[in-house]
Amino acid sequence: EAKRTARFLSGILNFVHFRECRREAYLELQLNYKSAMEKHQQLETANQEAEMKLKKLNTVPVEQQAEFKQLSDDIRELEQLLNHDYRRKTAALQETISQKKSDIAERTRKLNELKVTLATLKEEQEQLKSKIVESPEELKNYKEQMKETVKKLKKSKQEVIEKYEGYRDLVEVLPSCQ
Repeated sequence: EAKRTARFLSGILNFVHFRECRREAYLELQLNYKSAMEKHQQLETANQEAEMKLKKLNTVPVEQQAEFKQLSDDIRELEQLLNHDYRRKTAALQETISQKKSDIAERTRKLNELKVTLATLKEEQEQLKSKIVESPEELKNYKEQMKETVKKLKKSKQEVIEKYEGYRDLVEVLPSCQ
């Protein structure tokens, strides 16, 4: 029975010792929980106060509502005027840009035509250059041929005149013979 009692008392002592160890941990957890709850409560209160201040800041006071409305209307009107002016200037700018593009296209077309004309004229120039290079010799030959032709014509004219004069003399002599 002494063993049993010692065992029983040992169990009670273990339980008391266990309870003391756990009690410190439990009290520490309880203290942490209470401080967390207090911190949570403080944050909730601060959050509510901040919401109230924000609501107060966002709300326009009654005495300033008319002025606020007037300023809002003026701002909207200015925005509309600015948008209208912006659209008008943008349209004018787009018109100017399209006009410039069409001018550029027209000038490009004319430039291309001039390039084609220039190329054609260069080809003609090359052809004429080759003719000019050949031409002095041909011209000399042609002039010599013409001179020879003129000489031949003069010679044949002279012969015809001589024959004519010979025939005329014969004709003049013939009537006198009759």
